[in-house]
Amino acid sequence: MADFYEILGLSKSADSTQIRTAYKRLAMQYHPDRNPGNPQAEEMFKSINEAYHILSDPLKKSRYDFRFNAQTTTSYAEANWREAKRQQYARWQHAQKKRYVFDKQYFKIQGLAFLVFLVMSGISFSIFHTASYIVSSKYEKIRLQNQQLVMEVNSLFGSGKIDEAIARIIALHEKEPLDFQFINARDSLVNELRNQAGKHFEDQNFKEALDLLIPLKKYEFPPRTETLRKISVCQYNLGSYEDALQTLKQLHAQQPWNLELAYQIGIINLQYLENKEEALYYFDIGKKLFKENLTEIYGEAFTVVMNPNDVPDIYADIFVASANTNTMMKNYKDAIKDSNWAIYLRPQRSDPYKLRAMAKIKAKDYAGLCTDLSQAKKLGAEGITGLQNK
Repeated sequence: MADFYEILGLSKSADSTQIRTAYKRLAMQYHPDRNPGNPQAEEMFKSINEAYHILSDPLKKSRYDFRFNAQTTTSYAEANWREAKRQQYARWQHAQKKRYVFDKQYFKIQGLAFLVFLVMSGISFSIFHTASYIVSSKYEKIRLQNQQLVMEVNSLFGSGKIDEAIARIIALHEKEPLDFQFINARDSLVNELRNQAGKHFEDQNFKEALDLLIPLKKYEFPPRTETLRKISVCQYNLGSYEDALQTLKQLHAQQPWNLELAYQIGIINLQYLENKEEALYYFDIGKKLFKENLTEIYGEAFTVVMNPNDVPDIYADIFVASANTNTMMKNYKDAIKDSNWAIYLRPQRSDPYKLRAMAKIKAKDYAGLCTDLSQAKKLGAEGITGLQNK
């Protein structure tokens, strides 16, 4: 039988506070999330959970202590009996050197020893069986009570009281952290909430989806990337641009390498919140990621080595958005640089030529201006004729 006190590093006289403290410390140390790919840590974590499951419950602890002590007592009695037998056999063997006779004393001792063994075994078995029956009966009663609580929670969830249902199951789980009924019920409710939200999202019922995704986010720790993405899409489509922006920022904090997120945050700031400074900040993040990514792939001279057609459109979108923002903020030289990059990446797009021409006009830099306007008009840009005439 495993020594649960030894596993938790405790003495047999440890109280419930010491047991709980030792469990929290060891569970934190050997948790699989902190020891990925470490089977020894995973086995230790299971042993720690098992030890706490037994020792934190007064009835289970009492039963375990009794069994452990009974096992120790029985082992001690058997050791004494074996030693007595060994000495007896040694005396018998010594006597056989003179004569090979089994006397009455030998059989008397053997019979007495066997009788003592049978009596002790019978008493131990009776006590163990009785205690096991009592504990099992009480455990079954508790199981049925917890099952009823789970059914009540499911009923709340089914009636639409989602927050109340999940809050109650979480409270029950915290009270009984090792009861698998509560663990499974919590996971089941959260998964059902996720499935319902996903169905509404697929059907583009953004308000209904958002009403489910917000509580779902609260019960995911940390919130899943997919949940945050769907929340931001719902908020955006419902016109809650400030809320969508905050959700995207939270998502960007989880994925700082995601250039799409930097672009989306910048666009919302620019087009819907008129926050040009913050928009430009995130476009600059996007441009930095662009250079870091291509440098990692092609090296410092990536403009010489790479084929611009091989890179995603988002790179050109970042530079076009940045050029537009810089023009609005009267940073005309930076706007021209951004337009140059956009033209290099996507020379078939008309907007970079138009943006570069407008920035040159504002900066009174007329070199190549007519060429940019002609190319923009050729590629389908609108409003070019008036600029050419001017």
